[in-house]
Amino acid sequence: MTSAPAPPRRPVPREVTRALTAAAPPRLLLVGGTGTGKSAILASLRTDFADTRIVDDAHRMTAAELQELVDHIRDAPTGIVVATEARPHRAEMRSLTAAFAGHGTVVELGSWTPREIAGRAASFELRLAPPQIRALHRLTGGVPHLVDTAFEAVRTEGDVRRVVEEAIRRQLLADLDLTAALALVDLGAALDPGELAAVLDIPVERALDLVDAARASGLLGTDAASLTTGASGVPAGVLGRHNLFAVARRLLATRIDAGTLTPQLARGLATIGLTDPHLADRLVDFAADAPPREAAELLDAAVPAGADPATLAVRRAEVAFAAGDLERAEQITDRLLDRADTADVDDLRAATRISASIAAHRGMLDRSADLFEWLGPHRVGTDAPLAATVLLAAGRPSAAEHLRDAATSGAPTSSASAARLLEEGLRESVGGDGRIAMNRLARALTSLGSDGSLRAWPDTVDAVAALLCLHSGELGHARAILDRPETPTVRNRILVAWTEMLGGDLAAAAATAEAVAPEVTGQRDLLFFHALQVGLARRNADLGALTVRWQAAQSVVAEYSVDLFGLLPLGELWLAAVRLGESARVAHLVAAARALLTTLGEPPLWGAALHWYGVQAAIAADRPADLVPHARALALAAETTAYAAVLARAGHAWLSVLRGEVDAVRIREAAESLASVGLPWDGAKLAGEAALRTDDTTVATGLLQVARTIRQDGPAGRAPVDIAPDAPPGGPDESPLGAREKPGALSEREAQVADLVVSGLTYREVGNHLYISAKTVEHHVARIRRRLGAGSRSELLSLLRAMGHGADVPRHTHSDRNGGKPACP
Repeated sequence: MTSAPAPPRRPVPREVTRALTAAAPPRLLLVGGTGTGKSAILASLRTDFADTRIVDDAHRMTAAELQELVDHIRDAPTGIVVATEARPHRAEMRSLTAAFAGHGTVVELGSWTPREIAGRAASFELRLAPPQIRALHRLTGGVPHLVDTAFEAVRTEGDVRRVVEEAIRRQLLADLDLTAALALVDLGAALDPGELAAVLDIPVERALDLVDAARASGLLGTDAASLTTGASGVPAGVLGRHNLFAVARRLLATRIDAGTLTPQLARGLATIGLTDPHLADRLVDFAADAPPREAAELLDAAVPAGADPATLAVRRAEVAFAAGDLERAEQITDRLLDRADTADVDDLRAATRISASIAAHRGMLDRSADLFEWLGPHRVGTDAPLAATVLLAAGRPSAAEHLRDAATSGAPTSSASAARLLEEGLRESVGGDGRIAMNRLARALTSLGSDGSLRAWPDTVDAVAALLCLHSGELGHARAILDRPETPTVRNRILVAWTEMLGGDLAAAAATAEAVAPEVTGQRDLLFFHALQVGLARRNADLGALTVRWQAAQSVVAEYSVDLFGLLPLGELWLAAVRLGESARVAHLVAAARALLTTLGEPPLWGAALHWYGVQAAIAADRPADLVPHARALALAAETTAYAAVLARAGHAWLSVLRGEVDAVRIREAAESLASVGLPWDGAKLAGEAALRTDDTTVATGLLQVARTIRQDGPAGRAPVDIAPDAPPGGPDESPLGAREKPGALSEREAQVADLVVSGLTYREVGNHLYISAKTVEHHVARIRRRLGAGSRSELLSLLRAMGHGADVPRHTHSDRNGGKPACP
């Protein structure tokens, strides 16, 4: 059996060679940490420099011995080469360095960079990829000896990490005080000489030496506040559990006495399994002021440290929810709810609130309502306002009133005040005055403060307030609410995108959606996100994208639980289903939503938006009869809100258009009114469709210009400029119909038509999108076909796709102005 080849010799650094040849006799000081190759260099010099004095490990010498070396450097005629680790705290070592700097050369040997490690790999005949080199650098800290050890393991197909850790273990066995110092760093302590002296019960001089030795060990990270990857955990293993715990307890006592215990160190002490009531108390105290994720980690660490898990259960569930760890929060609350018969009523109430909040986040507000109804009036206590809010939003007004009346008084905290105002605001929005509703919600936002509350709530005040604004056409107000938090939630950012989409700024909505997409996880947020994507595809007349977005939404549609706060996404999904001929997939949800509104007494502030979607669904399906009940509902709501009045007039205008009755003045007023309450896309669509359904060229021209003005210049109703509509091709410079033209580039209008035709739109839909007649579209397509020399429609489509048409349907953007009368009364 042959032994493995010896590691290749490391070449003597060029700085050393230059220093030895530049002066006679040579005087050289090598300063480097453990494993940097000082001794190997000295060994290679002993033969070539026989008359030169060679000294290794000068840092271990006494003060007198070091002074003798200093004298030799200054007075002796013979050469001298000394190797040492840095010990900057010792005056005699500083004198030695100064003597060499004045009468010779000082060369520092440091750790290797990744580039140097890659160069050393070639000596081992190893070809490693850059990620492997970087991983080895992290594992070894670039210490040459450890790098060679790792390369040897790679060459012999050994366990690299285990081999490196074993080398470090052998290094540490030589000095257990140094091992203890490094173990403290691994726990999160700093290399402080005074603290080391107290914890290890050693003189301060020895502690200073340990600090220098730790820095020279090569086992510290670049910040000296942690160990290298390969060294982490090794000092604790060398000390053993008993000695490690003894050192950790002394460190804890020292820090508590000095008042310098940090969350990081406390968590590190708990991680090794240290049990101490003082440590547990400090971890709980630290969690009170920490951000959610850090608080969750601190509380989790407090339990093994000795804290009572039952006492901390609610707090742990609360911070887990705030940190977005719904699974962890649910595990804790489920255990509390399972022992409802024996649990403390306050804990049970909190567990119900947190569990209901988890369900709401997952888009199951009906389960949230079930939980609060199960809790009942005799246990709901101070959470009655939140319970009533959930029950009302879930369409259970009687249960909401029952629990609200059972509310018990508690401390008038900002959170309690905000919850009460939220419930009052929602109740007013459903069955009272919209102005009072918005006032209550605005006050709830102020009561809660800019940082919100760390208590788990089924929904946030800003989301509910913004949704009410979106249902009421108050887009500017909604945006102001959503922009309040310094760090907006994912839900807020999605609702910002909704605000932009409803206001007609499709490009901004798409950009916002793209930015937030990686962070969308909960089913409720996914519902709003997918419906937003569907809405953007529909407004862009992109049938391909609409199909893809609709299919992507099916998983959340299947799990959707109808509630008051989810009517907007349901409306967008409803229209997509109608457009794609899949209305049956959402019919039961639409029926449930209408039943919910009926149960709540047809609240105009919330119901108008869904009925407007109903109007559009009837239009898309070309079923005027289906539009009538929604138009009637809007007419009733118009008696209460200005927004509903605008929608009601628009609904009647649409009904007349579908019946072939195009009243230009009425259509223009309705379209401009829609734009004035933040629905410019809807207004432009109404005017454009009416233009396509009239036989009066003058009326069609005027309405097309209204549509263009609204879509391009904003929602404020401006008087249109009289211009002629797009004329069919066929001017004097064009070939007669039927003549075959040479292939060539398309005009701008032809390119627009080509994009839309390739995307699957009918001539009528293309005309609606471009505000031209279907006949004009037909003329454009005929001209394109002649220009490209296509013999059939399929050949035409193939040629257009090859030219890149249809890949990106033009997007019309719109500013987010909300002029006109306020939507709320």
